[in-house]
Amino acid sequence: MTQLHLVTLLFKIGLISGFFSVLTWVVLYTCLARWWVTSIGWTLVVMKLLVAALFLVAGLGMIFPWFRNHPLATGWLDAVLVGLTTPAMLWRCAVWWRLHRAGKLPRDGSG
Repeated sequence: MTQLHLVTLLFKIGLISGFFSVLTWVVLYTCLARWWVTSIGWTLVVMKLLVAALFLVAGLGMIFPWFRNHPLATGWLDAVLVGLTTPAMLWRCAVWWRLHRAGKLPRDGSG
């Protein structure tokens, strides 16, 4: 096995396991907490789903020939998903700042 084959294999394993671990977290969080009723919950789940979608697009490009044969389509998907990361993180920052200023977050860093 060449170094390129090893790197490719590890990348595929990381993409597949990363995708399923993120989805597992979303399912677990959905079972354990009513995240959809809080703004923090929404920001957490949206970011996790963006990460899962990035893993999915990258993984599909490595596994299925159609995605490899249409790099412009997958490029656009990647660009949109990466581009959505900034507004999602700014939204999360705004939510946390608003809750902090309203005194709804612990000041000791415990939560």
